[in-house]
Amino acid sequence: MTDRPTPLEPFDPNGYRKRVLAAVDRRGGPDTSDAFELYDIPVDAAAAGTLDDAAVVARVEEVWGFWQRQRDHPKYRVLVAELVATHDARSADLRDPGQRRVAALQARTMREQRDAARYQLLDAAIGRLVDRHGGVPADKVEGLHDVGALAGLDRAEVTARLNRHRLLPATAAPAPDAPAVGPERRRQIRALLDEFGRLTGGGSPPPTLLALLGLGAEAGPEEVSERAAGWRARARELPPDRLRVVVDELLVHVADLLEAGPRAIAGYLAAVQADAADTLWPQVRAAVLVEDRLVAEDHAHLVEAAVEAGLDRASAATLVARLAAELGAEVEPLPGAAPPRRPDPAPPRTGPDLREVRRTLRDGRPRAAAALLGDVRDLDGAPGTQARALSAEIETVLAEAARTWLVIDSARAANRWVEAASLADRLRHTASDVPAADGRTVADAVAEADGRVAAADRDFARVPAGPPVERLRALRQVLESCVDHAAAFAALSDGASPPCPAWVSAARDARGAVLVLWEPTAEAGVTHKVERLTPDGAWRAVGRTTDAAIEDGGAPPGVEAPVYRVTALRDGLTSEPVRSDDVPPTVAGQGGPEPSQVRVERVAGGGVHVSWAGDPAARYRVRRRRADGGWSVLGRVQGTSIDDGNVPLGNLPVYEVVLLVDGASPGDVAPRACSDG
Repeated sequence: MTDRPTPLEPFDPNGYRKRVLAAVDRRGGPDTSDAFELYDIPVDAAAAGTLDDAAVVARVEEVWGFWQRQRDHPKYRVLVAELVATHDARSADLRDPGQRRVAALQARTMREQRDAARYQLLDAAIGRLVDRHGGVPADKVEGLHDVGALAGLDRAEVTARLNRHRLLPATAAPAPDAPAVGPERRRQIRALLDEFGRLTGGGSPPPTLLALLGLGAEAGPEEVSERAAGWRARARELPPDRLRVVVDELLVHVADLLEAGPRAIAGYLAAVQADAADTLWPQVRAAVLVEDRLVAEDHAHLVEAAVEAGLDRASAATLVARLAAELGAEVEPLPGAAPPRRPDPAPPRTGPDLREVRRTLRDGRPRAAAALLGDVRDLDGAPGTQARALSAEIETVLAEAARTWLVIDSARAANRWVEAASLADRLRHTASDVPAADGRTVADAVAEADGRVAAADRDFARVPAGPPVERLRALRQVLESCVDHAAAFAALSDGASPPCPAWVSAARDARGAVLVLWEPTAEAGVTHKVERLTPDGAWRAVGRTTDAAIEDGGAPPGVEAPVYRVTALRDGLTSEPVRSDDVPPTVAGQGGPEPSQVRVERVAGGGVHVSWAGDPAARYRVRRRRADGGWSVLGRVQGTSIDDGNVPLGNLPVYEVVLLVDGASPGDVAPRACSDG
């Protein structure tokens, strides 16, 4: 007899966000959790094997879909992006019933160990208070809540633990000092710094904006402005992704809180100290809770924690002592001997010869200039400020050279040799000692590009003046080897426009599609652009082709075919468009009886109407070319048109019109004309 499957509670997206995502994010990410918590599946039921397999798979897919919808969440987008990226690996054990049960047992064991570790600090503090006072003094309760919060316990969990012991009366906790910067802005900056650390993957995030710029608490406005300018230059080179957004927002805070002058920096440092006080207050309270004093080991640990929060060591020690004094606790001195006397400061470095560095940079050798300048971070005073500004200028030149190499490589791949030659020449004057990523030097790039341009110039000089077909072919060959050769392109553009077709016809076939035909062209390299007139008066493109026909399967339904127009294109030049509703050239009275301008068009019902220019009083023989290359006589007619009702659907065949003299064909020497020109 088998147990009935344990039903899963309905998935609650809002509850999941507050209950699971918030807890996992607070603990440090998905690696501190397990698959059952992440996919909101009860681990005890999974360990007992009473879950329905289909319900588990459905829950996995439901949570997976929820993650997809939360990828732009302002608070959890980084966490959700990591969950989405590892979805397949994390959900694999849940989909397999056997593996799911083993994983549930492991997850339950891990949770028990985690809970034991969470309560260990609180239980130790409660035990020492009970041993010392015979219970828990009421004025220590808030401190115990802070101790529990350090381990991730909420107030209900701490209260449940405290209810096991006898309690005593409490004193009010001192109110914290008001911060110099508003708490909301402090939270924004802290969140941005944390996200910057996660996006860059560089370990711990910078604790303060000054640390982000690589500066200490003693930095002045000039140093802040220099570093901020360098960061803004580098930020402009970042791709337009989330990291660029975070850096830009951090630089806005830098401009408001640090670059406004010494008073602004002092105000921001006061805010940093307020943040550090908020972080250290529960730790100091926990440290002095039992002994009513701050022992030396805890004192040293708390000072280091304050330094990691962005304070200098003197400010950190002062803050820890103040917090302990507010709690009425005695502070033991830091362990170890007294700090050694600082040696006399070394004489300031004079730094490199900045004039020589600038001269080298002007000569177009930024790498050599950087080598002459060396490390300028330790230079003091005005020379240090000038050297750091020059270092930022060199970095800008090097970054611009790297971008120029990328553009040169792109132009080189596309045969844009005139552009490549111009960029290489610019590099020769500004960054001649900066090679490409593949090791090519600037001299190599200049020689290659100039050689290709010179070869194109020689080919252009050999372009014949006529005939037009040969000239066009030679100009195209020049542009194939150097697509941005200005002279060849101008010569090609100065040529005559391609001939427009003499007529355009459009007729529906039995399937409702429209077959558009026009007079074929005898010139090479001509493309025809076909457009359809829409009911609102606009022209919609149907397609482009080098043939003399195109089928429009997207034409709107109807009896009559829409109006089309055809434009001939060649080498950037266009002909006048010809519409299918234009009046065709009059075929009567155009001169002698010799046939010309044979025009064919499909009419309603699938037939073909053949017309030509000639003498309406003359007699003509009309033939149709078969698929095997032979000819079938369509008929003999007096006039300049005939209808062919025996033509299969598809491309129109070629028709031949021959002038008859005295009722007989004069053979191959008779005047004739064909619809294919």
